[in-house]
Amino acid sequence: MPARRALLCLAVLPALPARGQERTRYVFDQSLGRIGFSARHLGLFTSQGLFERFQATLLIDPANPQNASVECVVETAEVSIPFPGATDLLRSEPYFDVARHPTARFSGQANGLTEAGGFPIAGQLAVRGVTRPFRMTARLIERQGAVARFQAEGEMRRGEFGMVADRTLISDAIQLSVDVRIAV
Repeated sequence: MPARRALLCLAVLPALPARGQERTRYVFDQSLGRIGFSARHLGLFTSQGLFERFQATLLIDPANPQNASVECVVETAEVSIPFPGATDLLRSEPYFDVARHPTARFSGQANGLTEAGGFPIAGQLAVRGVTRPFRMTARLIERQGAVARFQAEGEMRRGEFGMVADRTLISDAIQLSVDVRIAV
């Protein structure tokens, strides 16, 4: 996921296979969820925004979600934030530079379980033509009947991707998260 907090929510996907079967591939986009971001400003408040257009693929076995893998491509021009002028600012050259870098990508693989029941996802995040290692931690949040809800969170440093403008106003740390529901 690109440079910000990601939230994939309320996705209803085809049923996953029964326990013990191979991983199943799911393709989803903004019609099934949302990707968002958050950043601190002046150390006093937090802003949140969305990426309105993306494609993602999830490979998962519900019996072993700690072995899942994910690929996501986000259209950086489709960013929005509810502050006057902020959306255009994020599309500009000092930030996502959408004219030269129309997409951001994340590719990762879960590997094992944490003590808190989450599963770390290690992968590569590419923003503005720069690719860096990136880690998130995913969790099964709830399971109601045939629907499972997963969330993942991570933090990136925008400066590592060349987004160094407004350092005194906007934190370097950008929070990312994922929230998705799938039919199991």
